[in-house]
Amino acid sequence: MLRVEGKNIIDKAGRKVRLTGISIGGWLMIEGYILGGRNIAEHIFKGMAPGFVEKFRKVFVAQNDAEIIKKLGFNCIRLPFNYRLLEEPEGFEFLKKAVLWFTERKMYVILDMHAVPGSQNQDWHSDSDGKALFFEDESHRKHYLNLWKQLSDAFKDNEYVAGYDVMNEPVTDKLDILKQAYKDVIDVIRKNGDQHIIFLEGNMWAQQVDFIPEILSENVAISIHFYEPTKFVFNQVSNLTYPGRIGDIQWNKARIAKYLKQYTKYGVPIYVGEFGIASRCQHCKKEYDWVRDVLQIFKQYRFHWTYWTYKSVGGMKYPDGLFQLFDQSDIIGLGTEHPGMENIPFKLKEDPQKVYDIFATDRFILNRKLMNIIKNYLC
Repeated sequence: MLRVEGKNIIDKAGRKVRLTGISIGGWLMIEGYILGGRNIAEHIFKGMAPGFVEKFRKVFVAQNDAEIIKKLGFNCIRLPFNYRLLEEPEGFEFLKKAVLWFTERKMYVILDMHAVPGSQNQDWHSDSDGKALFFEDESHRKHYLNLWKQLSDAFKDNEYVAGYDVMNEPVTDKLDILKQAYKDVIDVIRKNGDQHIIFLEGNMWAQQVDFIPEILSENVAISIHFYEPTKFVFNQVSNLTYPGRIGDIQWNKARIAKYLKQYTKYGVPIYVGEFGIASRCQHCKKEYDWVRDVLQIFKQYRFHWTYWTYKSVGGMKYPDGLFQLFDQSDIIGLGTEHPGMENIPFKLKEDPQKVYDIFATDRFILNRKLMNIIKNYLC
């Protein structure tokens, strides 16, 4: 098993391991923008297109993708999933099979509960319809702990499961409840005889971590997400460039280093579970200079990281995929009659196979400029 030793992660032979990988977003937890459309909760979309999600999962990422990711040089994947997957008739088995694709190739897997019972924030990526009920109803928190007990039962003996990212991007003003939930989930996992690393994300979209040292224990690390400056990274203001001034701040490599330095003081490994860029066009706003600077700083500070994300529709707002889909065949994306994945129910009536075929990785194009930068920082 990997384990925490000071600020390092080490393997069973005592060798330092640095996790440099990629997140597989939009697969076991569908996000609308990844398919080029409006962000709506997954459970709402599933009601619009019954049966689609289950078939989509088998196409969007397959066993061959594990081989692709390994050949690109990544040593780790972060696997986001909706808790609802675990409660589908074949969902838990599907998750176990997906993990096996990577671990049997000796790649590390970080299991990320991207949406928890009741939702941990008010956004689509927690499968929320606008409320974070995890912090309002104790039954959701009990449900959450029971699911992590089941996950621990399934994966506690797998040495290539690097650890558990137990809650993605909580957002709450009820910090005491979040701290207690973290304490409780650590307790449940440890009492199960499971010594995997537990990654705790900061509050406010994994940015505010000052409360975490109070609850750190053996084999626990801190996870952050980095998308600064957001207006540039998310392509919210189209005329911004990097380096450049946004508001009162001049964003450049030195500014990024100063921002990230705040996370180096805690004496435990820092894992950047998400970072990425909206690539817009081929380097037109110096997006890849931002990626290079960020990766250099991660290396300097010995942060672990997983890039967001593996696959997406190309040419959009929000950080997009290392592999991008441009030939959308009027099925999904920005130019369809209905926004993004909301066009899918209509197209399924016309030609279901054509809809599913478009999601296979061989229809996507590798962003080689981006990959050529990333490969220089892989371990």
